[in-house]
Amino acid sequence: MLQALNLSTNKQTTNLSRVEVRDSDKGEILESFILNPDGTPYDLTNKSLVFNENKDGNKFVSDDNVKIVDERIGHITYQLHDQVHSARGTAWFDIIDKSNGSKIDSTTDFYIEVRDSLKCTVYNTTYIADLEKLKQQMETLLKQADGELQAELQKAEQQLDQELQNFRNQYNSLSADFQNQFKAAQNARQQDYTNQKNAINQDWTNNKNQIWGQWNGDKANIDKQAQDTIQAIKDNAKQVLDKDQADWNAKQHSWDDTFSRIVKEWQVKTNSLNNTVKDLTTKFGNIINELTDLMNKKLPDMNAKTDAVQAKVNELRASLGQIDWTSFAKDLELKKWIFNSEPGWVQLKSNMTQWVNSNEMIAAARISYDDVSRMNIYDYTGVVGIERSMLEVSDLTPNTLYRLFFEWENSKQLTKIADNDYKFRVSVYDKNNTDNILAYQDLPVDPVNKELFCLNFDTNNVTDVFIELNTGGLNDGIHFTWKIGNWLLKPVQEHVPIVAIKNNTDLNDIKAPGLYHCYGTSNITNVPGGEDNWFNMVVNSDNWNGSQAFYATNSNQLYIRTWTNSGFKQWRRVINDVDYNNLLTSKADKANTYTRNEIESRLSGKANTSDVNARLPFSGGNMTKGSWITWSGSGANSEKDGHLGGIQWTGASDYIKVFGYNNGADNLDLAIQLGDDNSNHVSFRRANGDEVAAIYLDGRYTGTIDWNHVNGRPDINNANPLVKVINSFDVANVKEGPHQTWPVKQPWLVDQMALHPFADAINALNLNLRTLRIELMNLKRRVDYNSPQGEFNNTTVNINDLRSTGIYRLANCYIQNGPYKTNNTHWIYLQVTVFDENTVYQMLYEGDNMYGRKSSIPTNWGKWHKYLNQEV
Repeated sequence: MLQALNLSTNKQTTNLSRVEVRDSDKGEILESFILNPDGTPYDLTNKSLVFNENKDGNKFVSDDNVKIVDERIGHITYQLHDQVHSARGTAWFDIIDKSNGSKIDSTTDFYIEVRDSLKCTVYNTTYIADLEKLKQQMETLLKQADGELQAELQKAEQQLDQELQNFRNQYNSLSADFQNQFKAAQNARQQDYTNQKNAINQDWTNNKNQIWGQWNGDKANIDKQAQDTIQAIKDNAKQVLDKDQADWNAKQHSWDDTFSRIVKEWQVKTNSLNNTVKDLTTKFGNIINELTDLMNKKLPDMNAKTDAVQAKVNELRASLGQIDWTSFAKDLELKKWIFNSEPGWVQLKSNMTQWVNSNEMIAAARISYDDVSRMNIYDYTGVVGIERSMLEVSDLTPNTLYRLFFEWENSKQLTKIADNDYKFRVSVYDKNNTDNILAYQDLPVDPVNKELFCLNFDTNNVTDVFIELNTGGLNDGIHFTWKIGNWLLKPVQEHVPIVAIKNNTDLNDIKAPGLYHCYGTSNITNVPGGEDNWFNMVVNSDNWNGSQAFYATNSNQLYIRTWTNSGFKQWRRVINDVDYNNLLTSKADKANTYTRNEIESRLSGKANTSDVNARLPFSGGNMTKGSWITWSGSGANSEKDGHLGGIQWTGASDYIKVFGYNNGADNLDLAIQLGDDNSNHVSFRRANGDEVAAIYLDGRYTGTIDWNHVNGRPDINNANPLVKVINSFDVANVKEGPHQTWPVKQPWLVDQMALHPFADAINALNLNLRTLRIELMNLKRRVDYNSPQGEFNNTTVNINDLRSTGIYRLANCYIQNGPYKTNNTHWIYLQVTVFDENTVYQMLYEGDNMYGRKSSIPTNWGKWHKYLNQEV
């Protein structure tokens, strides 16, 4: 496999690759990677490639036998055709759209060098894969048509031979019959003649005269018989011949019909073959026309390019001996570093030989271009004016940062003239808007050897630019000599597009994130007050809110505003150092606002205003020992100034205020106020932060008291004051008993006996309450079916045993001694009422039916009675 090639689709690339092969090699594989102009892999999805080579001797190779290895990264391989080994040439790949077969792109050229070997070489001729395919297709069609024609001819010939053979057989058969009949008749006549002759001779012999006489008589009969026989034979032969002629005519007519049919079928086949040949001829003519166009137009152009390259090579060879290589050593090293370190550079054609403005300067200038150094050389005696020379560059990528390298050499020391400022500048600006300058670089006017300059510019929405050399401050009679050229251009980085703001635009409508530029367009609404239509704007947003940053170009001011779902806020100008300096030297517009000097003048004598910030910094600090912070009231003894000032802390929706409060004449309190919901307290803590005591807003104190160090405390150990004590209490009449006076140190200040009636009354009340609860429960069981006296489920119940007052609930039970004739389960309620031991009633409820009975003694129950169950 040959060395892999990186082939760009950028046709301006001048650094072409080279491939070397031997003319004796066969089937070598060329591996290539197709790249976009920016150096990224070329996507070959749904595409095919065709290898093309323009060889020496006006020969050409076109082959579509190109294999795509990985279409995503543009990786391909191509097995060189034998004709590629026949001669050197310039090659490239055409990129074809598979959907319609059209050419959509192509790679840069690359050279194929063919080295001779000791073996025989391939004959150098033109090879076109499509032509070879068409030739093979035409040969196949011709072979197919020839085969069909030969088959039809052979078939027709076989039919004709068969018919002729049949005719011959019939004719031969008819001729043999005729000849046999003729010979039989002739033999018969001859035999008859012989017999007659013999008879006559015999008779003549026997009776010559008689016989002779008889012969003379019979001779006429014999002749007549012979004539009749001959005539009969002739008539028979004529009939046979007539029949044979009729049969022949019929066969000939049949042959004519068969031959006519064969001719007609042959004509149809011939016409079809002629149409196929005509179509092939048309296709072959188109191929010949394409080849003619290729040979007459493309190949001569390639030959012209080759001749131009050869001329350049010859010119370079002639100029090599005249170059001072030492002066180029540094530049070449730098160029090598540029080319080797960063791919993608484009060599611009830098022949700036036209001045634009001054006809005098055009006439005076001698401008030339050196192909070797790729530099323009300017040598002329200047005239007054400003002049510029331009280089056009087209098809740049929008919204991309480009890097431009060029070389500048000034070999002439200019003589300064009073009030004159020489200027040399290189500018890059929009071709369609000369006011849109993308970048510029001022060049040194003093003598300088060849020096490399770099100019970066952003295309934004521009695709076509002018690179301009601008000269200024020239005077009559000054001789100038300088060189400029060797332009190299490369795209560096793409970025977010900068959108141009058009006429009649409302800034409230611009909410999409991005960069926006306004360059004097008219009727722009909702700009900050006082600003014109020269500005840049940055927008950042999401689905609900966003912001706009407005950079005014002429006033050099920055404005900010935001918007929400309720609309836009007002523009706010961002303060800058000019505003700050103005605050130091001038009074603001608002009332009671002063300059720094005015403030210091008003505070003079009241504070050391020069270091207020130093003594009370916002970040905290230390105060001088013995310092005071003083809040002064009116000073009058009778004043009630109230709050005089203090210290305040805020946080977590609460606050702490420590301040002086003058709430009365000759009185000033220190107040500690806690807010705002009375949830906080004054905390006393150890060094580690643990709380040991606290005072809450309800007055509680949680710490301990060392009474030994409390002055004025009561002496409860030695004091024994007298108190009144109640000795008894009449609970029934709610009246205390007699009072007595006892000392405090008595063991019991409350007489124990006075508490006994309370205890007895409470105990009696508890007993009565328990009894009441039992009675209430019994009553409930008697009257409330939800709290029955008894409850039975899924069992057998003898209701004779149910003799206690109350309601009984029976669910799915077999009833013994009930009002039922059959033994089934029932769901019933039974109400028992006991008046006395001998009078007990039972009422049984089941659905809509009601039964009743009475017992006079415990062992004697009356009969059940069913009560009337009839609708009223």
